[in-house]
Amino acid sequence: MILSALVLWPWIVALWLGGRPQDSHHLALPAALLELVLALSAAFAGGTLDNRALYLPLIGYLWSQQNSNLAATLAVTAAALLPFALRFAWRLEEFRALVIAAFVLVGALMGTFFSQNFLGFYLFYEIVALSGAWMILISGDRDRAAALRFLLYTVGGSLLLLLAVLYIYLDNGSANGIYTFSWTGLAAVPRPEGAVAPWLFLAMLAGLAVKLPVFPLHSWAGPAYGRAAPAASMLLSGAAVLAGAYGLIHWAIPLLPQGALQFAPYGILTGAVGTLYAAFLALDAPNLRRFAAWASVSHMNLVALGLFALQEQALHGALFLLVAHALLAVGLFGVIAILEARGLPGHWDGLGGLFRQTPRLGAWTLFFFLTGMGLPGLANFPGEFLSLAGAFRVSPWPAAIAAFGILLSVIVFLRAYERVMLGPLNPGIPRGIGDLSGGELTMMWALGILCLWLGLDPQPVLGQFQGLLPVHSAVHFAGAFHGH
Repeated sequence: MILSALVLWPWIVALWLGGRPQDSHHLALPAALLELVLALSAAFAGGTLDNRALYLPLIGYLWSQQNSNLAATLAVTAAALLPFALRFAWRLEEFRALVIAAFVLVGALMGTFFSQNFLGFYLFYEIVALSGAWMILISGDRDRAAALRFLLYTVGGSLLLLLAVLYIYLDNGSANGIYTFSWTGLAAVPRPEGAVAPWLFLAMLAGLAVKLPVFPLHSWAGPAYGRAAPAASMLLSGAAVLAGAYGLIHWAIPLLPQGALQFAPYGILTGAVGTLYAAFLALDAPNLRRFAAWASVSHMNLVALGLFALQEQALHGALFLLVAHALLAVGLFGVIAILEARGLPGHWDGLGGLFRQTPRLGAWTLFFFLTGMGLPGLANFPGEFLSLAGAFRVSPWPAAIAAFGILLSVIVFLRAYERVMLGPLNPGIPRGIGDLSGGELTMMWALGILCLWLGLDPQPVLGQFQGLLPVHSAVHFAGAFHGH
């Protein structure tokens, strides 16, 4: 029941707000906090939760949901982002429309995490794409081109994902006479092997890696994150990416272990190149928004490096980095939201010397930039370290390229901080510009405590991934994994 509530409650809220716009500011935050409570309840309940409904011949239970440590951890992460995003969007004129899209997106994300029927997963995955495109279209610069590009990339890729799973569905059905889209049914032997396996894996990869976004499927991310409202970018770069990563771990790799293993060397290299390339893009970013966008893409390519390494340490690091990056995304785009609320659009030539006028904002900006650099003791460090250490054991040279990308990101963040906060105050900035308000400071403290907790005591989150490998490797990888 909790799993169904996690999916349906945000959609009920979205429907309610669609008919009663006057309730937007009163209902949005309590509803988001209730969603977080539901997600925490699912996490504490463990793997005992299981819902099934809507049985259809040749498809199975379309509404088939099961809990797992990985799904519950990502659900808590997505639910935790929602109240922060809504609070940062509080004063926007498009607040109501953004809230509705955000609740639809979070409900669909919950569906992707818990669905055990592929068609159910696919439908939720498409709703994530549609609601994400809608958020880009109705918020920030309302850039139609950015929204269309995001939609074309994600929907086009997911069609390839659907075709690949249809092949597996028919292949399984012809082999054992059982036609089903359930996870256990599709993963049953015999699985597609031989020359077709890598092509099927590439097709699934096209649909899932595009949402991370992994190089070279990343080009939609800069315009999308850079043109949407910061609150929308928080959800796109911190929460929507979780669906792509989860799909790779839960669907693509277990269904096609041979294809995953054959692609692994190229996947590691792709993640490494993407980490470095996006860091260069961030270095050359024309404004603070694009800087945050490309820094986010660089981190997600490091996640891809860890996932494609098919090695326990790297996999744990990649998943941990997903969780940590979600908090960082809120911090980075939260700083941008605060600047924009004070009339500063984020162009480099309109910033500079802000620390003199806003020391508290300057201090928290430095905190999140240090988190993005992977400073030990802060949230990103355990994930970056484990991803790289595991990848080095599998493929040293690509890991070295990714390490260079991380070193470059240190320069990128320091340069951006210098442009925004240090030096003499930009003459274009009003002298009386306000520092953080009480509400903004509360959000910064909440985010800061979570970042410190992940950095200083990562084991509680890492422990959630311990049960992942016996499920996804011992049974389904059949020895294909690169080991611990």
